[in-house]
Amino acid sequence: MPFDTVVAKTIEYLAIPSVVGHEKLFLQYLEKDFKNLGLTVVRHNGALEISGNAPQSTIISAHVDRHGLISIGEGKYAYAAEQVKRQKYKEGHTSSQTILHAISDRFEDEVVYAYNPVTGDRLGEGVIRDCDPCIAAGHAIFFIDGMDDMPKDTPIAYGRTAISDGKVLKGQIDNVVSLGVIYTLFQNGFQGTALVTCEEEIGKSWIHITDWLEKKNIETKELVILDTSPYRETAPVDGGVIVLRNRDKSEKFNPILVEKIKQRCTDLLMPFQIKDEYFLSMGLEIKDLGSTELGRIVQNSSGRWSGATVQIPTTEYHTSYETTSREAIENFYAILQNILVTHTIIR
Repeated sequence: MPFDTVVAKTIEYLAIPSVVGHEKLFLQYLEKDFKNLGLTVVRHNGALEISGNAPQSTIISAHVDRHGLISIGEGKYAYAAEQVKRQKYKEGHTSSQTILHAISDRFEDEVVYAYNPVTGDRLGEGVIRDCDPCIAAGHAIFFIDGMDDMPKDTPIAYGRTAISDGKVLKGQIDNVVSLGVIYTLFQNGFQGTALVTCEEEIGKSWIHITDWLEKKNIETKELVILDTSPYRETAPVDGGVIVLRNRDKSEKFNPILVEKIKQRCTDLLMPFQIKDEYFLSMGLEIKDLGSTELGRIVQNSSGRWSGATVQIPTTEYHTSYETTSREAIENFYAILQNILVTHTIIR
C-alpha cells in the first residue's frame, strides 16, 4: 500500500538530521536511496536532481531542510533559521515578539541532539529547559540541560522520531512526508524529475530552483511544488483534504494548471480546498495568505516560471509532533499519482 511505504520512508528519513543550513548529510543519504531505485541523481548547489527516463516531462519539487538550533558558544543555542539568514545571507531581519514566543513554545522541553554535519556522529543530547526571547536583538536563545557546550555553528536537531498507528502520522514531517511520497511515486512509475531543495525554511529555496531551471535552460509554467500546509483546526486533516492554492500573498500561480488539478479532484470525487479562497472568505486579506516557495519563484522571476502547489494538511505546525492522517496521505498520494503518472495533465 502507498500509505505504508510513505510512512516507512518518512520515519526512515527523519532518522537522518537535516537542520536548515546543514542539509548535506541528508542529501547524501537521499542520493544513495534514489540511486538504488535505478534513478539518475545529480548534486547541485542547494539541490538534488532526481530523474527517471523522461526527465523534462514533469518537474516536481519538495524541500529537505528542517527547523532546529545552532550553537553560538558558551552553552547557548540560537534558532537555526535566523542564524543561517544572518550568517550566510547577511540579513539583519529581526523577528517579532509574537514569532519569538511561538518559536520558544515549539522547542521548550524537547529532547534534542547535536550532530557532526559531515559524519552524522551524535555529539551530545539534552533537553531544552528554557528559552530567552531576546526581543531587542530579534532572536531567541535556548539553553539545553544535559548537553556539554558545543563548538560554535554545531547543528542541533529534534530527537523525537515520527510515529504512526496506522491512522495518523506524527513527527517533524515538514517536509519529509513529501519526500516519502516522491520515493513512492518513482517506485510506481513516475519518470519525470524531482528537485529536492535546501533552505526553504529561510525562504531561499526558490533561488536553488530558479538557478537549476536557468542552468538547464528550462522554460515552464507547470512546476508542481509539494509541501505540508498548516491548520489550527483538525477538520482538513481528519477529512483527508487535498490543499490547493490560486496564489499566496506574493503572486498568483498558473491558473490553467491549478484549474486542471481542481477538475481532476472533482472528477475523482476527492476532497480538496482552495486555501486562499478559504482564508479570504473568513475576512482575511491577500497580505495574510502566507508566503510559499512557488510564490517566491513567480515573484522573483517576474512570472517566467510558475506552476501549482499540492499540499497535505497538518496540525501542530513546525513542531516535532506535526500531525496528518491516513486519509490525507492517501488522497495526497492518489491525486499526484493520477496527474503525474496514470493520466498526466502536464503537457
